[in-house]
Amino acid sequence: MSWAASVRDDSSRPRRGCGSLPRMQDRSFAAFASFFVAAAVWAAPASAQQQPATSASPPAAAPAGAAAPAADASARKDPQGQTGISPYMEQILKGQASFVARDIPGAIAAFQDAIKLDAARMLGFYRLGEAMLESGNMAEAEAAWTTALGKKGTDALQAKVLFCLADLRERQKNWQAARDAWGTYGTFLTSNPKAGGYPATVTERQKQIDRRVKDEKDYAAVKERIVQREAERQKEAEENAKKDKLNR
Repeated sequence: MSWAASVRDDSSRPRRGCGSLPRMQDRSFAAFASFFVAAAVWAAPASAQQQPATSASPPAAAPAGAAAPAADASARKDPQGQTGISPYMEQILKGQASFVARDIPGAIAAFQDAIKLDAARMLGFYRLGEAMLESGNMAEAEAAWTTALGKKGTDALQAKVLFCLADLRERQKNWQAARDAWGTYGTFLTSNPKAGGYPATVTERQKQIDRRVKDEKDYAAVKERIVQREAERQKEAEENAKKDKLNR
């Protein structure tokens, strides 16, 4: 097994950056990044006699909310990510550290640099979408996640991208598109059971969307009646004013 394969690209749950439901919260960027960095150091033996990394105990993750450390200079480097950390993953970790530190522009720049190094992988686009959403740029978040779907990544990561896109449609108040996007997410989970995810969320979100659409239609009818009544009162007031003028 390669060094890169020994650590998953991502966790199976949607991240809090794009999830609108409290129960969708996941471990922080810091825990994920700390684990990756520690894994890089762990994978590099101090001498030829040292035991392989797979025989060592995995390092503990940093507390949630703590800033993710930068990659250790002594960590073994490997452009292919087979025997050490790759430049691509170094940029991902840099972006995650910036995100945790609330340096969103720095996170965006780092994720964009990762994509320049390897535009075929889904992870960089996924993280970039999260950072863009955090910056308030929903259009760029949508572009990043839409692009991510055509890139190479695990089923679990693709499920997360689909989740984020469905949630984004809700944020945009594009109700029919949101309902369809949740359906796409649910279909993917059914076809890829090992992807993890939250199948029950699909039904719940679609119910909420249907309720919201109904409320908006009902409100539209009420608003129309209010406008009509106001117009009738205005017309009546004008007619009464004309009568008063004639009676003077």
